[in-house]
Amino acid sequence: MTISCSYEFFPPGNAIGERRFWRTLGCLETLDPSFFSVTYGALGSAQDNSLTTIGNVIAESDVPVAAHLTFEGSTKAEINAVAARLRDLGVDKIVALRGDDRENAQSAALRGEVYQSVPDFIAGLLEIHPFDISVACYPEVHPRAASQEQDIQELKRKVDAGASRAITQFFFDLDAMERFQERVNAAGIDVPVVPGVLPVRDFTKMTQFAKRCGTAVPDQLYRHFAPAQNNPALAATLGLAYAEEFIEALHKRGYDRFHIYTLNQPVELAQCVSRAHEKFNRAATA
Repeated sequence: MTISCSYEFFPPGNAIGERRFWRTLGCLETLDPSFFSVTYGALGSAQDNSLTTIGNVIAESDVPVAAHLTFEGSTKAEINAVAARLRDLGVDKIVALRGDDRENAQSAALRGEVYQSVPDFIAGLLEIHPFDISVACYPEVHPRAASQEQDIQELKRKVDAGASRAITQFFFDLDAMERFQERVNAAGIDVPVVPGVLPVRDFTKMTQFAKRCGTAVPDQLYRHFAPAQNNPALAATLGLAYAEEFIEALHKRGYDRFHIYTLNQPVELAQCVSRAHEKFNRAATA
């Protein structure tokens, strides 16, 4: 069973970031990605930077591009106008998300009609263009979900509204992913669930972010990174090795599609995923 990967980037914010972005993207381009995705800055210059980056990638690469879109903090008219701009740029794929702009959600509602949920948002997007839509899902339950059941039912509503796949939040607990997949299957959700893989470079920052996201960090991961305290180069090496092992473990459990949260990392990431590609593709053709 061969594997396919998509890769997530954020728009670079300065000249150094721009060089790193294009170097990493160029290396990953050689691995025949299913698509690149570009995250979304919801307001002002951040939004313009996202749209500019997406347009540049479309112009420079043959790899399909998925644009992230978040609706919280925007009116329907505002976010629909962005979706139409993406359509006109040639974007056919959207990663549809609520977003975290809760501070501006109330002011948006004062300006005009707003989307109330991700399923509502998906329906609106599909009125603009027949986008291929990905949505988020949470193996360890969304932090704001009342229960596992509510979380699964929300995912089902997204799929029923027209989502083509669900991409997971990053996680490290393989058994939690397996239990989540069982709940997905039991609910009759029949789109692919794509594991989101985070190659860790800064272990401390990752644990802080994981805490906010409700992602469990197993003891074995603390032990894995213990030798790399105050050694960023070793931490990066250990992170990529762990990511490669993690993809292999998921592959053994039946997954052949992966979404890699690149964090615009340097080209070593391409080498890590390239080794995984070669290993599984050799096994599939043996």
